[in-house]
Amino acid sequence: PDVKVPLLQKRNDVTIFKTLGDLETQPVLFIPDIHFSTFQRHAFPAEDGEDGSGLRRLPFSDDEFGSPPNKMARADEPKKVLLYVRKESDEVFDALMLKNPTLQGLVEAISEKYDLPLDKIGKVYKKCKKGILVHMDDNIIKHYSNEDTFQITMEEHGGMYKLTLTEI
Repeated sequence: PDVKVPLLQKRNDVTIFKTLGDLETQPVLFIPDIHFSTFQRHAFPAEDGEDGSGLRRLPFSDDEFGSPPNKMARADEPKKVLLYVRKESDEVFDALMLKNPTLQGLVEAISEKYDLPLDKIGKVYKKCKKGILVHMDDNIIKHYSNEDTFQITMEEHGGMYKLTLTEI
């Protein structure tokens, strides 16, 4: 009568749902990555020689589950930027594709589009809508959005070209 039998406790997983007031936001399905280990949990009791934890070591091969694909290092390639520019006398814009969103990338695109020698392009300025004239640099160009529009002025002084891009 004094013998105590250990009670088998069964673990119950419980999920509680709460109501939300936000009925506008679309729900998102979350699927976590599944990684297989050499230990698998089983619902059957431990066999002889096992530790009784319910864990059983199962051998498996890469052929069985497939090896994970090798992850390639993500190259931080600069994003290409497309700008529309036109001369004051033109009605139609020219498209400038900046292969690199840098000042050098802008100068190369302008040189190619308007047949200007690269070594003859000097200062490059940006004129804001507020009328502020700014020396162009990589930081300014990096923040351009695709399809930004500008009016371009090319002035020659002593064999060098001064370029001014005015925001439209």
